[in-house]
Amino acid sequence: MIVSFFFFSTMSERLVSLFHGIISEFNKKVFSKRVLNQKVWLGFLALHGVFLNAFEYQISARVGSFSRIAFNQSVINSKKGIYPTGSYVTTTGALQVDSSLLPKGIENHKLGFGVGGEIGSLAYDSTKFLIDEANPKAGFQPANWYYMGRWEGYLMQHSQNWTREQKAQNARPYVLYNLYLDYQYKDIFGIKLGRYPSKALFLSGFNQGFELFYRWKKFRIEWFSTFGRALANEQSIRDFYAPVNYKQKTNYGMHNLNLIYENKYIRVAPFIWFYPKNFNAPGFEITHDTKSYWKSDWRIQTTFYAWFPLYSDYLSKDYYRASLIGKKSASLFVFQRVHFRSYRFGWSVYKNFGNGSAQLGWNGSPVDPFYDTKDDTPYEDAYSNFYNANSMTINAFIGKSIKNLLVQLYGKLTYSPRADSQSLGVTFKYNLKKHIYLMLMFNGYQITMHKGYKVGFFTSGYNPDFAQTIQNRSYFMSSMSYRF
Repeated sequence: MIVSFFFFSTMSERLVSLFHGIISEFNKKVFSKRVLNQKVWLGFLALHGVFLNAFEYQISARVGSFSRIAFNQSVINSKKGIYPTGSYVTTTGALQVDSSLLPKGIENHKLGFGVGGEIGSLAYDSTKFLIDEANPKAGFQPANWYYMGRWEGYLMQHSQNWTREQKAQNARPYVLYNLYLDYQYKDIFGIKLGRYPSKALFLSGFNQGFELFYRWKKFRIEWFSTFGRALANEQSIRDFYAPVNYKQKTNYGMHNLNLIYENKYIRVAPFIWFYPKNFNAPGFEITHDTKSYWKSDWRIQTTFYAWFPLYSDYLSKDYYRASLIGKKSASLFVFQRVHFRSYRFGWSVYKNFGNGSAQLGWNGSPVDPFYDTKDDTPYEDAYSNFYNANSMTINAFIGKSIKNLLVQLYGKLTYSPRADSQSLGVTFKYNLKKHIYLMLMFNGYQITMHKGYKVGFFTSGYNPDFAQTIQNRSYFMSSMSYRF
């Protein structure tokens, strides 16, 4: 079976070569520019406006702000691996138009088009003028550009040769996140291409690529290809970049094939994710949900995921988060959610065997709806120790809805050879009237970096000269947005 997956991946290189060429040429022309002229956005919207009177359309917009106030505002000492958590406040605004390009009388066919963009800024950045006391000559060490405008090249080619100050100077706090065509025939066949919100299992945010599906009775087959990922929300703005690349030289695209069988009792979905010359990752999902057949106040959903990344020879010799990647790995994720009237509670367990997250998972994973896996310090690339090799994460939560208010208490424990972490938090979400959304979160959070490892150091394995550190990563988060 594994041999067939490798054969499938090799043959797929020819299938996607045309799309790779188109996307690569597009990115050379678009992403080489330092500043995206905002008049281009207005031009797209104006051109689109010519057709608005002839077809159905919807205009939406939002303005908002996000803040994280961290408890740990320590100095930086890269030699000892001491870093602050970092505090920041954002302001953002977005405008989007979605429309139907077919007359209202056509029922079986749908053709949609959309365009949308977002722009933002850092209203406050606690890291802007920080200095590394172990290396003062290195200059300022800002880090919150990571959330608002991170740009290190489409292929991440500047991630190592730019200083933190250069990365802050080259930040792009704007993105044209939507520019797509979407065709569907009934619920039998559909294809979508361009830039649009991603629903793919291992790609969160926005996709630059294409996807299609075909449904037959209780079976559905899906194909997904990505040549770029972007973020656009109150917390983070990031222009499109290659989520995975080949030696920072080219982007062959990351691809996914799903075969789904679903009835009212069970959903079974074998899949494969792959990136030519980097990895193949076969896996499956099994879900049981009582919603469709058990008419009561209770709803119980239980899901099991497993995937098995197999890495190429060149990649297996590299390091990811201070651990050798190796040839084989696996990741398992099981969760259960229970709803009873206005109450909700659940638990989950996530386990990496080897370096299961080296290529797949950190751009999005089935864990994302449960808890934030990217709430560490930006000096650690924000990724929590959930992504470490041979890690195990246990999570539990309980919550209650009271009219427009949701209150949720949650806890998370992560254990790994590199570091352990514990967190306990509470979240309040409130929809004020129809268009105003508020969120407040407090998270008590501590990370123990084991002896032999250091915060922000990923490029080699265990080093006995690195002492253990225990650092507070607790924070307050809040957001507010107005949407219409």
